[in-house]
Amino acid sequence: MPKPQQVWNVVPGKLAVVYRYDIDADKMILWNRLLQEETDYDVEELKRRVDENKARYNGEQLGASNEVMDSVDNNLGKIIFIHNAGGCGKTFVCNTLASAVWSNGDVALCVASSGIAALLLEGGRTAHLRFKIPIPTLDTSIANIKRGTQLSQLLLQTKVVIWDVVPMQHKNAIDFVD
Repeated sequence: MPKPQQVWNVVPGKLAVVYRYDIDADKMILWNRLLQEETDYDVEELKRRVDENKARYNGEQLGASNEVMDSVDNNLGKIIFIHNAGGCGKTFVCNTLASAVWSNGDVALCVASSGIAALLLEGGRTAHLRFKIPIPTLDTSIANIKRGTQLSQLLLQTKVVIWDVVPMQHKNAIDFVD
């Protein structure tokens, strides 16, 4: 019987094809690097952090958090705008909300309109990077997210998008993501 390496050297393409088509479609999601990055969390640590942070919420933060989580838990698809002066804990609430979603094994995408703001969000990325928003974003810009790609699979699995400093974003960029 030939050694595996010898077989591979003779028919590498054919073996690769056999293995590629033998994979169950559900298992393909596990190979999605983007999806793995957004679900690779210590669930117990996240639950502990969420409980600890919620205990520190003030009334407005608790109300906003409950509204967002109600929409997430019941798949309501609401657009909720949290606005307050700087230093009032919006980023704290956003990070806690993301942790709550992640602790349930779901996907929360944290994006921001600027790189500095994205750095303050756990798992944060700029909206342009995460959603492939073109620069400049024109009225005629179209999405370049192809069906079946890792990014499209990630977006389909996403329970909530947390977008910090969205008022800084150009209207066309928001329409583009919508």
